[in-house]
Amino acid sequence: MQRVHVSKVAELVLSEITGFWDRLLFGVRSWFRDEYYVPIGLDELHDWLKIWKLQELPKLAYTSETFDCDDFGAYFKAWLTLKSHKNCVGEAIGEIIFPEGKALHEWNIVLVKHGSLEIVFVEPQIGQVFKEHTYDYFYYNLKWVIW
Repeated sequence: MQRVHVSKVAELVLSEITGFWDRLLFGVRSWFRDEYYVPIGLDELHDWLKIWKLQELPKLAYTSETFDCDDFGAYFKAWLTLKSHKNCVGEAIGEIIFPEGKALHEWNIVLVKHGSLEIVFVEPQIGQVFKEHTYDYFYYNLKWVIW
């Protein structure tokens, strides 16, 4: 099982941050709680996401301020870590930009081994994984992480 030092994980995540001030503030805002991280295979992540969508999501209901994006992100992080036995997932915090405007948002960021080490995003509210910062006309602007 490959272990990746926190400095490499932080470097991969930082490469996803755009803008001078956001890159500068990333180190101040972000919180990495482990020294080493174990990546998950992309196929394994997709397998877990199928289970998430079939077994977990139907039990969860979005409730403004009570169980909203940050709660989905925290729950998915804990769930995937418990199920996969890998600390491969963190909480991504930033903003989501959509045709009608933008809002603060939390989703998940996952360290995957897919040939090389990569960072992918997961929108836990729908169980969707994506590599680019956009999905379904939404742009995810990453600012910092809690890992």
